[in-house]
Amino acid sequence: MSAEVSIVVRCRDEARHLSPVLDAVAAQEGAPPFEVLALDSGSRDGTLDLLARHGVRVEHLAPADFSYGRALNAGAARARGEIVVYLSAHCRPQGLRWLAALLAPFAEPQVVATFGRQVPVPGMNPIEGLTTARLFPPAPPAGVLFSNANGAARRAAVLARPFDGEIPAAEDHLWACGVRPPERIVYVPDAVVGHSHPMLGRDWQMRFYNNGLATAYARRRGIAMPWDAVHARGAAGGARALGRLVGALARRGELRALAHLPAYARARAWYARGLADGAHRFGGAGA
Repeated sequence: MSAEVSIVVRCRDEARHLSPVLDAVAAQEGAPPFEVLALDSGSRDGTLDLLARHGVRVEHLAPADFSYGRALNAGAARARGEIVVYLSAHCRPQGLRWLAALLAPFAEPQVVATFGRQVPVPGMNPIEGLTTARLFPPAPPAGVLFSNANGAARRAAVLARPFDGEIPAAEDHLWACGVRPPERIVYVPDAVVGHSHPMLGRDWQMRFYNNGLATAYARRRGIAMPWDAVHARGAAGGARALGRLVGALARRGELRALAHLPAYARARAWYARGLADGAHRFGGAGA
């Protein structure tokens, strides 16, 4: 490949995680020339100083204008490369050929996007880790259509059909649903990053709530979300799923994670709240 590449890292107050991510990016081998572009949304924790020390080009998106979709679009608009690699600020590439693997499928003109494997950070969040392992297996197919936490797209494709700037979550899924043959998206399990979030109740609440909002938004467009089948099972299905989760964690001896399960179970109720609020906000059915 002769295409130049822009690695776009969205960040806000990511000083705790960003340095090892940037070090891993800088160490990549076998990839075409690339730039690193940080799109910052109001960091106040030393992130900007850290980016300056790493020699990263910084662009800004006002916090009031932020949504995941708008940030992705802004990154593509300001990128210099023909391929835009989207990397979350706490996704650390594993190995020296992560970038080369992620870019390789673009040798085929029909490939408009790729995304790589995500593996849990050991010990950080075993509850989330079970889902991550299921969605991003060591061999295709993946359990999702696309992920912009560790993914790449042709810049021209994003500029021609931008990410939705209004949906509060799953903007990558919505974008992928718009890809039509012969164009295609390729899952690249050899392009691995470590990715986990801490076990915090407020984070779970926000995630479930935003997923509910996003579901209501997508339903207005006739699009199913990846988690629809899980939540469609109702309270009884949710209880069975929770029971399976307890068993899986117990078999792995994850006692610390088991202690967090009550907070996780309470947070799941926020999905229904988000779905109801989304139906009111966006119109359409909330059930």
